[in-house]
Amino acid sequence: MNSLLNVAHKGLDRVTDQEVVKAALEVWYQGYVPTLSGLPLEERRLAGYLVDRLSRFNCLSAEQKKELQTVASEAKANLPERLSRERVDGLAQSWGLDHDLRPFMKALLPFQTRHYKRGLDKTAA
Repeated sequence: MNSLLNVAHKGLDRVTDQEVVKAALEVWYQGYVPTLSGLPLEERRLAGYLVDRLSRFNCLSAEQKKELQTVASEAKANLPERLSRERVDGLAQSWGLDHDLRPFMKALLPFQTRHYKRGLDKTAA
């Protein structure tokens, strides 16, 4: 199972920083674009949010952002509305979630920099 789908399966309240970072790196630097159709409703809701949120980081190209946003908007279009019961960021609220990526931001920050990307580009060459 892919890392992003694994996070969606477990839930943000039961995953580690490392699991979220692994999912983000696959989306940001390995070009992973998930297929969300066929997922159970709550997993699709969370996976859609993750794709939506991760697509908003500046380490992606405009083309990658557009492709991920398309996946997210298609997933969101078919979801029944649900109200969040917890205080979460506005995007998580719009997805009807009770957990968001805020607790993981400190772990994600080092991987969204130009320096990290440059280091990846050098090792790939």
